[in-house]
Amino acid sequence: MKTIIYRLAVLAGAALMLISCEKQEVKVQPTLKTVAAADADITSTSAKLKGEVVSVGNMTITEYGIEISKSQLFTNPLSQTITGAPTVGTFEVTFTGLESNTKYYFKPYALINTARVYSDGYLNFTTKP
Repeated sequence: MKTIIYRLAVLAGAALMLISCEKQEVKVQPTLKTVAAADADITSTSAKLKGEVVSVGNMTITEYGIEISKSQLFTNPLSQTITGAPTVGTFEVTFTGLESNTKYYFKPYALINTARVYSDGYLNFTTKP
């Protein structure tokens, strides 16, 4: 975060006034998009899933990836992580050891400090029988 401080001394009569103004940089989070899973990328026990980094923002991202869950509420999610800062564009991760003929929900995320920023929506796929 950048802080710029402006100070102005004004002489008004016999009094000296100090006027101070601080301008702080606005924090912009990354923007992510969930990319639909291709049928060819889904097997009975694995899934190659994609996300898109639309914008990286101006905050420090330490990792990014995709979470999946059997619940739309993402209780007990599994995640595949890519360490480091992303670039704008599509990325993919592969999940293995999934249950066959099971519906999963997924969404991409980016980690800023200890908080995860998610895409604005999630999609789903069903593993093959």
